[in-house]
Amino acid sequence: MIRFFDYIFIRVYILYSKWKEDYPYPFAEGALVVFQFFIILNFFTVLTFFNIVPKKMENGKHFALILILILYLINHNRYSKNYKSILEDYNLKSDTYRRKKGFLLLLLVVMIVFFPILIGVLRNNYSLEI
Repeated sequence: MIRFFDYIFIRVYILYSKWKEDYPYPFAEGALVVFQFFIILNFFTVLTFFNIVPKKMENGKHFALILILILYLINHNRYSKNYKSILEDYNLKSDTYRRKKGFLLLLLVVMIVFFPILIGVLRNNYSLEI
């Protein structure tokens, strides 16, 4: 799983480098934190289907803020010192399926971000018991 998150970090880093951003590291780290947060949010959304987690969590904002902070600290500890070596390892490997992986990664990001938003809209605006 760490290699998967490394790949996401590297792709975002390279994208911001191509956009001629002076410091692409914070953007890559921030995008990875948001991506990981949405994965956890999707997990909790699926758990609400089975009534394991209550559908309306009263202190959800505080929990989300603490979770994002923890994810940031973990990622910052991992990538702040050795992101250059991870980039070098990635650049040394020839990836013949880079475009296909990029499309699948983009599709995954869209699905992960829009799934909890869709469930929230259906629950709050249309009063569906999902």
